[in-house]
Amino acid sequence: MKMTLKKIASLFVMTSTLALLPLFAQAEISSNFTSTDNIKRAQMAMSNNEYVVTAGDIYSLVYNGGSFSISVDSTYRVRIANLGIINARGLTVQEFKNKVEALIINNYPTGGVQFFLSNPAQFRVYVKGEVNAAATVETWALVHVSELIAPFYSSYSSKRFVTIISADGVEKQYDLFKAKRYGDFMQDPYLRPGDTIIVNKLDREVSVAGAVMRPGTYELMPGEELRELIFEYGEGFAPGANKDRIMLSRYLGGQPMYSIDFMKETDLHGTTPLACYDRVSVSSMGEISSILYVEGAVSKYYDPVSRSFVASEDDENSYDSTYPGYVADAPSSSARQSIEYQQNMTLSQLVYSHSKMFVNSADLANCYLTRIEVADDGKIEEKKIPVNIDIIMHPVPGEPAPEEVPLKPNDKLTVPFTNYYVTVVGGVGSPGRYPYQPDKYWSYYVNLAMGFDYDQTLFKVVKITDKDGNKLSKKDFIPQEAVIYAQRNSPNSGWFIPLLSTLVAFVTSVVTLAAAIMTFGKTGTN
Repeated sequence: MKMTLKKIASLFVMTSTLALLPLFAQAEISSNFTSTDNIKRAQMAMSNNEYVVTAGDIYSLVYNGGSFSISVDSTYRVRIANLGIINARGLTVQEFKNKVEALIINNYPTGGVQFFLSNPAQFRVYVKGEVNAAATVETWALVHVSELIAPFYSSYSSKRFVTIISADGVEKQYDLFKAKRYGDFMQDPYLRPGDTIIVNKLDREVSVAGAVMRPGTYELMPGEELRELIFEYGEGFAPGANKDRIMLSRYLGGQPMYSIDFMKETDLHGTTPLACYDRVSVSSMGEISSILYVEGAVSKYYDPVSRSFVASEDDENSYDSTYPGYVADAPSSSARQSIEYQQNMTLSQLVYSHSKMFVNSADLANCYLTRIEVADDGKIEEKKIPVNIDIIMHPVPGEPAPEEVPLKPNDKLTVPFTNYYVTVVGGVGSPGRYPYQPDKYWSYYVNLAMGFDYDQTLFKVVKITDKDGNKLSKKDFIPQEAVIYAQRNSPNSGWFIPLLSTLVAFVTSVVTLAAAIMTFGKTGTN
């Protein structure tokens, strides 16, 4: 009877202990989780079969022998209470949990064991190679290498190939493109303590755009060329692709700055090599192979295909300081751009799509379209249509939008220059061209030209004309490209002596003629 009572008491104690275990576990969780982020990380690690036991992890163990906090150090030899040591290196959390529970149950068959990860480890890895700056970064064990290195890329970093050297010196190279495109996440591994990540240097990056299934920018493997770019990376032509109009743009770096070649689908059967930064564009059948021309105040460095500059233009000279005799820069040279025409294209679409091509000195308000049309009688006529691009690019709030101007194939848009200088000539100390300054009167520019030269002018008479030859008042602000002429009216300017000589000669001639007439009259009378 006594033995039976002891067994009952023992069972009662064990049952009571098991009933309290969830409370112990909850207390352990509350005391160890110190932040929302850490709770989320622990939950993610426990639900992820790929989480590997990591040096720095802290686990919680509860059974009828007590509750324990178990940490993992760099040896991965983990002591479980006083029951034994488990080598946790390379084990997932679930594998580690199974070993711990087996150890407890072997010693306490009815121990009611609970074991869980309470604090996932945080550790440091090293990033170097083709990056903006080498760094040591804090991370944890469920971060892929692609997530960590993205902020460190430089302009010349390979975004495809990365090398990882583990803490024990094992070196492996990974292909991040395969992970992103094909879901091969073995090529985008999780990080481990002490890893050194080496970002490789970009070798060959090309882009494909237009009528392909997967347009984008890709890094090619050695031996991969145009055919692989279109059919493997771009996954082939999209429906409606114009397979006979494949454009290859290549940066040359000299003069001309860019080369453009057109190819057909049959050209893809051979090997068409690609260079770094090549751009391939496949047209669609909906695009009409016609051209629009834009000439005048446009940049020769602008690439209509990429809608960007293929080279940096020289900075314009600063006009902050002027001095007597200063001569402003000569007008910029004209350029011509050929832009592919698209059906139902309007002037505003052209301007918005290629606004970068207009240079700073463009006179956008005085542009015009030149269009070739066939008259009713069959004659070919050239028609000029004035257009104001400035209103399109800089609309006035509250004002109605300008009327759309439909474009036709082979239209030519001419963009004139407006040069920011004023010409001062005549009787001034230093004639020349001077930088234009808004809201200035004629006297400002005459002073820049060292003022009136009194050996040439006495009466300060000026004649002002705009760039079209129209006369301006001295009360008007001087516009750009105006001409200020200081009249030469001083006797010392060289005009007085010849004029005086001419007058003397004229008077002498008149007196001589008069004397001859009088003599002739007297002779006739006699």
